[in-house]
Amino acid sequence: MKKTFLAMGLLALCSVGFVSCGGGNGSKTQDASETVADDKGVLADLVDVYVDMAELNLELEDKYAKNDVSGDEFQKYQAKLQEYENKVKELGATYEGKPIKFESSEGLGITFADGVIAKVSAGRVLQVNFRAKPSAEVTGSVYAYFLDANNNLVSKTVGNYRKSDGMVDVTLRMAVKGMRKTTPVESWKEIATITKIMVVTKDEYNAGVVPAAANGATKKVEAQSASKFVMTDKGVDKITLGADINKLPKSVEGLYDKVVVKSEYNAMEDETTTTATFTLKGKEVMTAMADEANKVCYVAVQAPGVGVKIGNATFEVGTPVKEVLKANGVKKDDTYAAVYGKVQFEADVNNKVCNISVGSAW
Repeated sequence: MKKTFLAMGLLALCSVGFVSCGGGNGSKTQDASETVADDKGVLADLVDVYVDMAELNLELEDKYAKNDVSGDEFQKYQAKLQEYENKVKELGATYEGKPIKFESSEGLGITFADGVIAKVSAGRVLQVNFRAKPSAEVTGSVYAYFLDANNNLVSKTVGNYRKSDGMVDVTLRMAVKGMRKTTPVESWKEIATITKIMVVTKDEYNAGVVPAAANGATKKVEAQSASKFVMTDKGVDKITLGADINKLPKSVEGLYDKVVVKSEYNAMEDETTTTATFTLKGKEVMTAMADEANKVCYVAVQAPGVGVKIGNATFEVGTPVKEVLKANGVKKDDTYAAVYGKVQFEADVNNKVCNISVGSAW
């Protein structure tokens, strides 16, 4: 038989672009209340102090460039910078435990509960650590975008997944003085607009373009399937390998309400193919094929509602293949996107499961 039947079912923020590569002319130091960004982000009040530090440092740089600073004046600048440093340390501690929204791109295939600011190290270098619980274990690096309220990319970083507590961990890092020159004030003001974090795929990260966010930000992987029926190595419910295709139940509540068995003779192959098509409320949900003895030899599911249970998770049609491949015992295959025991997963163009089957269709 032809496989054509099968087709029927188918932040150490090293990359912060803002950490300075340019100095500036003398600027008038402003109070924090004057430097609040137009779109306040989660770190706005803290970053306002860094704006003041940057402006003061830029002023000092300008005086140095003009050879216009005395020893006493230098000491005054240093005292003021130390005052700002003490202020950010005190203020930074108050941010720990505050919430921040975590999103994921549609391409990533997992979702997040809202995260928190886990730790803030504030001084001449600002380092903010964010954590959030993903709906599934993340393998490899964590690629994160820092976005403003309008989904504009402010900065990005590569984080990690903590197996010890199942949390994603990303860090934002920025120094008052980087590459021997003060980080520009505008760069700090950009940081002040950060309102959320989006975790993306490696390709999306490298592209530097903000993708569409996935729906259901707090959805859990255990709840992604409400499957009442489970596919095993033997089949689904009473639709099992070896069963007489002409004696299958006419309906199974919740699984299908109609089954049509049809035989077709293929003159070129000189064989008769017998298939069963199962529908629920007019929608095709499952197919089966029989061998020459009319015994079911292949069962395939093409719609959600039937899942494959692996460990504590259940995977069904519509699940990202990358999530299936993370489950214990799942392997890649030359023919299928993933294989678990005798269960076979096929993928669509979006790398989501479009067909789950057992047996052989040819």
